[in-house]
Amino acid sequence: MTTYRGMLAGWLLALGMATGLQAAPDLVLYNGQIVTVDKRFTRVQALAVEKGVIVASGQDKAVRYLADKNTRQIDLQGRTVIPGLIDNHMHLIRGARNWRQQLRLDGVTRYQHALELIAAKAAASQPGDWVLVLGGFVERQFTDQPDGFSRADLDRAAPDNPVYIQHLFDWGYANSAALAEIGIDAAVAWQKRPGLLLDDSGLPSGPVTKGTRQALLDALPTPEGKAAMADARAMVDALLRLGLTTVQDAGGFDLLPGAYTPFALLDSQEELNLRLYYLKQLIPWEKGFGYPPDMTRLDGYQPRQGSDFYSSVGVGEQLYLKVQDSASRPADSSPEVRARFLDYCRILAKRGITLHLHAVHDRSINQHLDAFATLAREYDLRALRWTLAHADGIKPETIRRAKALGINIAVHSRPWLIGYRFHSRFGERAFEMTPMRSLSESGIAWGLGSDSPMVSSLNPFHTLSWAVNGTMVDGNRISRQTVTRQQALVAHTINNARLLFAEQQLGSLEPGKQADLLVLDRDYLAIPAEEIAQIRVLATMLNGRWVYRAEGY
Repeated sequence: MTTYRGMLAGWLLALGMATGLQAAPDLVLYNGQIVTVDKRFTRVQALAVEKGVIVASGQDKAVRYLADKNTRQIDLQGRTVIPGLIDNHMHLIRGARNWRQQLRLDGVTRYQHALELIAAKAAASQPGDWVLVLGGFVERQFTDQPDGFSRADLDRAAPDNPVYIQHLFDWGYANSAALAEIGIDAAVAWQKRPGLLLDDSGLPSGPVTKGTRQALLDALPTPEGKAAMADARAMVDALLRLGLTTVQDAGGFDLLPGAYTPFALLDSQEELNLRLYYLKQLIPWEKGFGYPPDMTRLDGYQPRQGSDFYSSVGVGEQLYLKVQDSASRPADSSPEVRARFLDYCRILAKRGITLHLHAVHDRSINQHLDAFATLAREYDLRALRWTLAHADGIKPETIRRAKALGINIAVHSRPWLIGYRFHSRFGERAFEMTPMRSLSESGIAWGLGSDSPMVSSLNPFHTLSWAVNGTMVDGNRISRQTVTRQQALVAHTINNARLLFAEQQLGSLEPGKQADLLVLDRDYLAIPAEEIAQIRVLATMLNGRWVYRAEGY
């Protein structure tokens, strides 16, 4: 006998709003403005969730009727809900080291506020504990004092704690206690130390470069065991507060195998509250810089065989260091290098392994596409979803070429932080770099990420703001290659899910997919565009359970 609930489920299914509904759901969210990010960019009022999976969506009355007395019902109070955001390229595993001692200055616009945050972090720490800012800011974001941190100011903010502040990969700032950790007495004038900058009195002024900077980095503690797991948990919690539910870790320089252990353990203990996809590292960083890939690491390797929360999706960000480039320096194009790169790529293609490759300069990208075009005659690269990461300098004709080969593009919000460098180096051309609009118009598959935590902000709403407004952290316009809010959100959700082979499970709020979602403090689609960077996440749901809720929500 067909029940009314069954008839209603069938009716919803016919409208594409429910799947597999056999009994009352565990959870109903209602009275919301839910942006599903489906193909029609539908907005609904309510979702029903069963065992972590969305089973129905639609208007309040229809979806709430599916509930019974055991269903937990949550009133969203008219709040906007979007899918959990996915970052396609983050150095999370490397960034988690010493996370509990770190402070973020992402988007902080006043120098005095930054000092207050440093002082508060020091006050909450034990005397002698390091206070760290490891990237994610540039001095020009401080409108009241854009000249960098002085040792005197850092000493006043944290007199009992060593403070080290890293600016991108270039230089840093240290207080007296930090310098003392590497044997430098800040009260002694005219010391000759490589990279120690002095003031007019001959005393350390605060900035450090070269040898002194590296000595400070080497002096930082190396957490192990439970301490490393606590750092991993703390960083995951920070990402959940910002609205990230899925991250692809891009590996990177000096990342040793042991760095993955805390996350693997958290996953094995079912305590990893983030979907973490990671790229397998083939460069033997433990030997130093400049070694070729160790292809024997692929022996027995099967991508996408992990759990729902911890899985290797492919190889990257580096494959062969001789083709590593920058926006102004193309890859080594010697015949030997090109031949070896092709050989390494062929091994991946033959084994059906995805490649996520750092590539910035248009000439480098075309050089890589030459190799890919050769392989495309032998292997189905579309099925492997090979991806070029960053692609800041890619030109329209190169986009068309990549699309024809089935290559994807992962774009990153580094210009939000360092767009001024692009303009200093490339002038007017910089307005067309990192060409999101051209990518969208071409129809190529592309997604948004950050490349954080060192060279960009961790906050995905900073990324969305940059994509929509084309402005840097300080408000200056640095791009004409902007996209609509819908295009940006699609790129940060369902498009990234496709890059991870996860579009059937993640990236939109449709029946049959995991209930990974965010409750926002304002309407992303309706607020003035300049407010996007200020959006706060009130609650984050992963797999149908709250993993973060703001105080008072």
